[in-house]
Amino acid sequence: MNQANPHGINNAPENSLLYEWKRLTNEGLAASRAHCVAHAMGWYLRALQVAHRILTNPDPDVMDDDRLAAYVIAHLNIADCYSVMNEPSNAAECLSCAHHKLVALLQSHDASQSLQIAASRQLRHTYAALEQHHTRHGEHDLVEKALHAGRMHLVMPGARLH
Repeated sequence: MNQANPHGINNAPENSLLYEWKRLTNEGLAASRAHCVAHAMGWYLRALQVAHRILTNPDPDVMDDDRLAAYVIAHLNIADCYSVMNEPSNAAECLSCAHHKLVALLQSHDASQSLQIAASRQLRHTYAALEQHHTRHGEHDLVEKALHAGRMHLVMPGARLH
């Protein structure tokens, strides 16, 4: 389930951090496809560092959706590597970290409405990854806490909001 751009990240100028994140992620994907999990992990960890910078130092030219998508995708890719390396606890920690960040943004009084909307969109992806982890690896305390923390923020298709 390694991911590069399923969340709709827009084209990025070559001199931007988002472009660097995409480049690193694509290198990781190439390594994953070549079954070089250790190399993929290295690329994905570098991509996560860049994604963290994108998230914490907003560039007005980068949409909030793209900032959070980069952050979430980086975590999902790293968690996938941990799963392939048969390290489900590390995968759970990685998924939980991304999920809790999104929940924190949704609960923050300081986060912009745009960032909160983006967090709400991305929460579905981390929630699904956590549920998938639970299905594959059974109960894990971090996963259960993250799932519980995110449930109240999920808007299910067909749900009516009053």
